[in-house]
Amino acid sequence: MLVPRLKAAADELPELRARVSELRATAGASKVTLEGASDAIASANLQSHIEELAAAAGVTIGSTESLPVEVRGGYRAIGLRYTLTGPYETLVKFLAKLEAANPPLVIENLHIHGVLRRPGTPLANALDAGLDVIGFRNNDKTTAAAKS
Repeated sequence: MLVPRLKAAADELPELRARVSELRATAGASKVTLEGASDAIASANLQSHIEELAAAAGVTIGSTESLPVEVRGGYRAIGLRYTLTGPYETLVKFLAKLEAANPPLVIENLHIHGVLRRPGTPLANALDAGLDVIGFRNNDKTTAAAKS
């Protein structure tokens, strides 16, 4: 009874090994951490990346604030706090772009609220939003230990 099952599993083994090699190559090519020789450079790279995403979605950035760097395991959490303005649809597009960003980003403290504006003024139907965007950078101590 076990012989047919074992033979079927053995027949699948070369295909599974090829799939594992393919997935490892794909995972090795994708970025999972922010680039930069220091936290400040990584933060600046993150900020310019988010500004590009916001411009592509049609969202207006009101202000940007750097958050303190936190060590989380073998990574350093680099965070930026944003205030944004835009119509609901563009805010949703922007959030979708952040969700699909490479390297992966984490959205925290998201709040969206409407503001009464005079009809006919620019952005009369716009909403105001605030959120924190967190990216991760390898902890220098972890990187140094891995190299030695």
